[in-house]
Amino acid sequence: MSSNRSAYFADLHSVLLPFLLASVALTSHSQAPVPLIMLIGPPGAGKATQAEILRKELGMTVISADELIRRNPQVFEKFKNPQIHGVEPQVDPALNQLVDEALASADRSTGVILVGYPGAKIHGDYVPVLMKKYGLQKPVVIHLQVPDDVVEERLKNQNRLDLDQELKDYHREMDFARDFFPEADIRDVDGTTSVDEVAKEIRKQQK
Repeated sequence: MSSNRSAYFADLHSVLLPFLLASVALTSHSQAPVPLIMLIGPPGAGKATQAEILRKELGMTVISADELIRRNPQVFEKFKNPQIHGVEPQVDPALNQLVDEALASADRSTGVILVGYPGAKIHGDYVPVLMKKYGLQKPVVIHLQVPDDVVEERLKNQNRLDLDQELKDYHREMDFARDFFPEADIRDVDGTTSVDEVAKEIRKQQK
């Protein structure tokens, strides 16, 4: 298994490093476009693992919507619309400001990975503002595809009470990515295979 992970790291590095280097090489000025990756997939697809690999191997900054929500519960209470009952934090407009603040304080020099954002129309509308404000490139969307029944099987022992909602959030997030970023480079990757096979499929999508 360790050899598979080593091969995966090497493959992922060889696939994405040229993309990052090409991005930086577009200009020698400090205003060089910042590489932007959006990592999308259902629960249990390995998004956090993939994001951590990218962070370690390529030095990219990871901004996770779930992490922002966990660290700032008071924000969602403050901005919650009392006329809307049961609004999910993942689609709350307050995420826009939190992502904005995270980008402002982050080291963006080697690129940014957004995980779980945008997840709603109001987020999709705000992404172009963030791209312009922070000099972010046209996003590359890495979509880890795992069918719902496979997700349910993978996570059956975790007693996740909100799995149905998590799957709905994922499908909504993917729909927004396709609808709001028609020019984005969306790379569909089969997330049901081994780590090594995922790396090979990512490499194939680059050709």
